[in-house]
Amino acid sequence: MATAAARTARLVRHLIAFTAVAGLTLSTATTSGADTEDNAAPPAPSSSAGDAPPGWRAFGSYEEAVDAGPSRTLEEAAAVQQNSTNVAEPTVLPADLDVPLRDDVGTLDDFPYDDEDLVDPEMPLPSPGMYTFESCRADFPNDRERPMYKNRYASCLEARVPYKHYRCASLGCWHSGTTWFTYTQIGFGHRDGTWINFWYQLTDFDPQLDAPQSNELSIDIVCDAQGQATCPPGAGPYTRSLAEWDAETGFTNVGFELDDSPPSGDSSYRPEDHVSLHSARTILEGEPQWGAFESETTFRCDNARYLTPRGACIFDDVQSVHYIDLLDNSILEEALHVYAAYNNPDSTYPQIPNKRIPGDQSVDPAKRLSRMYWGYDPTRYRLNNQTARRTCTEEYRGYPGDGRDCDEFPYRSTYEGAYWGVDHPDDPYSYSASAINADHNEKAGRLLGAWYLADRILHRDRFWVQVGCGPFAEGCGGSEPPGLPGDNVPPTVDAGPDVSGVEGSAITLAGTVTDPDDTPTIAWSVTPGPGVDPGATCSFANAAAPSTTITCTDDGPFTVTLTADDGHGEPSPVSDTATVTVTNVAPTAQITAPASGEMINARKPAPVNVTFTDPGTNDTHTCRVDYGDDDGPVEGTVTQQAGSGTCTAEHVYGFDGLGPRTITATITDDDGGADSKSVGVVVYVPGAGFAIEATGLLEVDRTPDVRCPPDDAQSTATLNTLVGRVGALNVSCTVSTTTGRTEVETSVADVTLLNGLVRITDIQSTCTADAEGIERSSLVGTINGIPIGAGSGSLSVLGLAEVAYNESTTDTEGRLVQNAIRVRAAGQEVVVGNCRLG
Repeated sequence: MATAAARTARLVRHLIAFTAVAGLTLSTATTSGADTEDNAAPPAPSSSAGDAPPGWRAFGSYEEAVDAGPSRTLEEAAAVQQNSTNVAEPTVLPADLDVPLRDDVGTLDDFPYDDEDLVDPEMPLPSPGMYTFESCRADFPNDRERPMYKNRYASCLEARVPYKHYRCASLGCWHSGTTWFTYTQIGFGHRDGTWINFWYQLTDFDPQLDAPQSNELSIDIVCDAQGQATCPPGAGPYTRSLAEWDAETGFTNVGFELDDSPPSGDSSYRPEDHVSLHSARTILEGEPQWGAFESETTFRCDNARYLTPRGACIFDDVQSVHYIDLLDNSILEEALHVYAAYNNPDSTYPQIPNKRIPGDQSVDPAKRLSRMYWGYDPTRYRLNNQTARRTCTEEYRGYPGDGRDCDEFPYRSTYEGAYWGVDHPDDPYSYSASAINADHNEKAGRLLGAWYLADRILHRDRFWVQVGCGPFAEGCGGSEPPGLPGDNVPPTVDAGPDVSGVEGSAITLAGTVTDPDDTPTIAWSVTPGPGVDPGATCSFANAAAPSTTITCTDDGPFTVTLTADDGHGEPSPVSDTATVTVTNVAPTAQITAPASGEMINARKPAPVNVTFTDPGTNDTHTCRVDYGDDDGPVEGTVTQQAGSGTCTAEHVYGFDGLGPRTITATITDDDGGADSKSVGVVVYVPGAGFAIEATGLLEVDRTPDVRCPPDDAQSTATLNTLVGRVGALNVSCTVSTTTGRTEVETSVADVTLLNGLVRITDIQSTCTADAEGIERSSLVGTINGIPIGAGSGSLSVLGLAEVAYNESTTDTEGRLVQNAIRVRAAGQEVVVGNCRLG
């Protein structure tokens, strides 16, 4: 619902516009009551109806007029628009009107050739013409009995009204004279909201009121709704003496906001269009003996989404006519087609004897067209077009494929379109299909769509089509319109302005070809300019259409040439050129491996896989991968096709590359355009450890044997082996998935080996590796009672066994090893407290 501020702002805009034209001020009159001077009852008038202006209803009192309600039923109100005889001008659309297409109904491929239902419903339109009080009084015929209309947004009502004066005394009341005045009312519909308002003025009092007159006149405009619709209350009635009305130099405004009005319920409109039908009744009442006069103006409001989301109100007692101007060269072939369909239908295709084409008021019997919104009947919409195109294919050599459109009349967006005769085989009406200039067809379609929008032509609304010379398609002053066959005129060709765009994308070419007496053959061609790489090509969406698009596989300047040939020889064919400047587009890269956060083993090759696309399908590419360490970037191996490709690279981080790393891959095309993508990984080394292992004459498997990743920890309370007893064995191994830190810890409480020859206590080993570096350490409490600690070394036991302690070494696989204890005896080796990295 519109806010009070919004309604006020809208009203102010219209008041400013009107007062600027009329030079008037807005009346500030308020409603007042009427008092009688004498208590004696006045006599009843002999004939109130006889004093009513033409076309006005007469009542005995204001209350009786209000209670009577509107003069039309719901059905009668709905029939007003369908049966109206009032013909008014539509909103005049400028010849250079830019009609944008909406983007919420799919692609144009769904609705080829005609754009009447694809125009943007919120496009800016010129304001319709307005009445002023002076123009209304000047134009209104004296014998007219109902409102007159300039267009569907402007109404005019003028009446010469008598006011009878009575004098009363003790013996009774008598008629003492009559004052005549002119009542002028102008109405305004709105395209930007469901709002209607009326302004009225009283002038030309006769005889002139030289002295104050106490006789009072009340004026009210009452809004009535048909069916289920509603109307807000008005602000009236306004009551003043005749002298006060005579002295008023401004005007009075009455408006009705109908934002919340539901549909009237009439079945001739779609419920989702929210069409409501209304009457605005003007009631004039004087002294009780004068009675009340009433006139009625009907209007219609809607909220059809395909016209404008904000809704609108129009005067519906206006016959709708779409005018086609034969003097508009941009739609000439469309205009000539409609002219031929009306004036020589037997010459049009399909050729049917005594063919009649609806939409022309001069055809007998006349038949109006009914608009059909494609969203409500898409099947019929397509059938209309398919029927017409089938005729064009059969009758016009070269169609389709020669750049022409198949124009159909009546329009595809009407129920009387090409499919009408198929659906009604016994009906005398048919259609015409003609292959015409595509630009003319499409421009005419957009103008029709703009007219639908400007004049609020709803689904199922009826209208006429009139073709002639000038904006209101009047007679051309001759037996034939201009542009019919005569001396050959060569085509006029304009390749349009120089344009620019990017490689791989469609660039619009706004060429035009006009030929008033032929449909020339049209062709686009392209030539690469200096500096364009070998192999670059360009293609046209439709090389036979003046308005098309071009797509190039590489950057650089290109010259496009538009040629039209009417087949009559010199000076045809005619050509014109334009320059298309195509700029490079950088490729788009994507790292497909490794995944974000993936764990990378530092001692193995880390493969990187990259895919890329490039709209410049003629470009070549290179690839570099930076692994985020100190070794510098790696040149990748590129495999590519036209417009896409892959890159692969490998790298071994080693022990110096541990921790979180960022891998960045950069794809660069041969024109310097580049795209880089990055992925974060975590580089680590595996860890492992065991408490005891024996090899040689006596074998003991690694116990407990722990590796990571994944994280693991194992414990054994006591272990009796062939080489001795071991107590409290513990090994753990972890790898952080966020920092890449590997940590291995081994502990053994005590061990007795070789039948008690070697006794060791408090054995520990630790191996860690991360981005800060690698550390290996171990501790031994005692060997045969001798304190050891963290230092490394060895000792001999009775010459029978050699015991090495706190030993850091590297195994045959390159892993870093820390042994807390390694015992060697004849043919036997025992390791206690081991951790390793790699």
